[in-house]
Formats: sequence, structure tokens, C-alpha cells
Amino acid sequence: MPDAIVVGAGVVGSSTAHALTEAGLRVVVLEAGQVAAGTSAATFAVDITRVKTPRALFDLSLASAREHALLQREGADDSWVHPAATLEWEGTPRDRQRLRDRAQRLHAWGYPTQWLSPTRVRDVEPALAMATGDAAEVAFYPDGGWYEPSVLARTLLGRAQQLGATVHVGDAVTAMSTVNGRITGVTTASGRQLSADVVVNCGGPQAADVAALAGAELPLWRVPGLVVTSTPAPTGLRTILAAEGLNVRPHLGDRVVLHSWKVDGEIYSAFALAEHLLDQARLLLPGLARAAVQSALVGVRPVPLDGLPVVGFLPGVDNLYTVVSHSAVHLAPILGRLAASELAGFPQKRLDSFRPTRFPPGADGADPLDENTRAMLTRINAYCRQKPADAE
Repeated sequence: MPDAIVVGAGVVGSSTAHALTEAGLRVVVLEAGQVAAGTSAATFAVDITRVKTPRALFDLSLASAREHALLQREGADDSWVHPAATLEWEGTPRDRQRLRDRAQRLHAWGYPTQWLSPTRVRDVEPALAMATGDAAEVAFYPDGGWYEPSVLARTLLGRAQQLGATVHVGDAVTAMSTVNGRITGVTTASGRQLSADVVVNCGGPQAADVAALAGAELPLWRVPGLVVTSTPAPTGLRTILAAEGLNVRPHLGDRVVLHSWKVDGEIYSAFALAEHLLDQARLLLPGLARAAVQSALVGVRPVPLDGLPVVGFLPGVDNLYTVVSHSAVHLAPILGRLAASELAGFPQKRLDSFRPTRFPPGADGADPLDENTRAMLTRINAYCRQKPADAE
């Protein structure tokens, strides 16, 4: 019998499974689809430390950047971290003031931040053609980078298998048996029956559905987003650009990756239609009662109600441990390591701010504490007929 069953093989599940096996636990990983083929495959995937609040989350993000670097050094042939600076500017007076306020906060917290003149911007990023106009203040963050999520997940899961972990892909968890508030058995779509001391829920946007199988509640927003990768073009881009209404980063093979909160707002309306289609299908097929929209040609972000990660045992189920977060590609390595340390018997006080017990029963809304989540929801809502906070 394994010590731990990890549900999900995205970046969080793979990182957690790797850390658990390194801690000496026997691990089985169950993945409904393929490794890193869900939200992990449809994400902008950059270091987001500069936009993380409160301080506990900012510090966790810094630690995860170091954890990425440490894990990558352990395998010279496995490269998923690409260091790159970030340039950021805004177009409206209100947004420019928000950028100044953030720069002051980051300076106080010791995070490198500079202001660049238009001439200096061109020196830093020759590929960029921008008419600065009123947006002459351009923030420059020299630290950071972008990631290849599939390489991260496959590398860490492969290391976990070398240490003895077993991985089953294309085999979704369909049921859990509980006795006196404890999971005693896990059933998969193929009919596999498993039990373990602990079940670790790394289901990403399906994490709430996984928790429900054990009779537990996990309040999450499911926020769809579109990420576009270009065909090869000789742009010469070497920095990450956070422009008004558009994010751009380099990618392999002279490609670039694009993301926009405005487009995500428009997509959210389409996602609501996808949910409506599924509701109609449930009338014909009762077996779809627990099904959810996994994607509508986009990735679906799991976003806890206050924007902070959820890490720990869920109330009401003694052995269901959850690791779920927005900005998961960046945070996965540190969340996986800290979760594994706890499950190996070493409590981690730095996770106290992220416990699932912070949400009261029946919670369906909160004021996001994370600046990144707050900005995301504000900007998506501005372009969306149905607010993300209204989602199930």
C-alpha cells in the first residue's frame, strides 16, 4: 500500500510527488488526462513575484524562485527556467499610480526595481517599438524569468518515478470511500482500487470536484484564460513585457507567447455558455452530475477566493491534504516541498497563512488579498458580462 496517493500530474502534482518521494514516502500518482496537459499547458508561465501580496505570499514566491533554480541544478539536461527581466508600463493616471505604489512596496521589501527612461528602455529591449507618450515611466525588474511547464512537470515526475513512484495517466479518480471522516479507498475510471495513509489533492481546476468525492468543500473560482503562441519570427525579444492590455514573453524557436486580461474577460462569457451546455447535457445524462468543463479551448485557472494558495488538510476529512494555487507554475516547487515536509511529519509554520480552514463553511466570495488576483478579476470583470466571482 502506498503512503500517499497524489491526484493530478500537472506542475503542482508533479512537484509534490517528487518532493514526497525524496522525503522517503511511497507514492502513487493518478492523472485523469496526460502529464501537464491541462491548465499547466495553457498558462503564461512567468515569475510573478513582483505582483504577489501580502508579504507572506511574496516571501513564498521568492522562495519558489530559489527552489526552481535548485531543482534545475540537480539535472543539467533538464532546463525549464529561462531568466528574463520584465518591463512594465501603464496608460492611465490611475494605473500609473498603482505601478508607482507597487514599486515603493517592492523597494521596501528589498526587491530590485528601477525606473527607465524611453532611451534606456530601447537599450534594454531593442526589439520594442513603443511610443511612450504619457507612459514615459517604465518599471524595470531585472530578476525573474519564464518557464516551460511541461518540462518542469515531466522532469520532476520522472525523477519521482526513478525514486519509486508509480504514475497512472488517463485514469481519473471517480469515487472515494470514507469511514468516520477518513478516506479508506479511492476508485478510478479503469476500476483500479487504491488506499493510502493520505490522499493529496493536486487537481488544479478540478480540485473542488476531487474534494467533493470525499464529502469535503473547497471554495474555488474557475477562471478561464487564453494563451497564444506565435509562429517563429525574428523579433529578438529578450524581456517579458507587461504592457497596458497585453502581456508578451519570449518562447523557444523565435516564438512569443501572448496573454490579455481583456481577452480573458471576453472568453469568460464564452465559458459561461460552455457551462450552460453541460447543464443541458446533464438533463440527458445523469452520470454527468459531477462533471465540469475542463476546458473550452483555453486553460482554466483554479483561483482560491482570496487569491492565496490553499495548502493543508481539509476540514471534515482527516487524510485529504490539498495543494492548489493560482500562479501555480511559479509556486509549485516550494508548495510541493513544504507540503511533503509536513506529510513526512515536519509541520511548516510558513504555510499557516494558506490553510483551508481560513474559509468559513459555505464561503462563496472574498476580497482577494493577492494583488495579482485582484488585478486579474478587476480587469476581467471590466470586459465580462458574467463576473468570475459568480462562477461555481
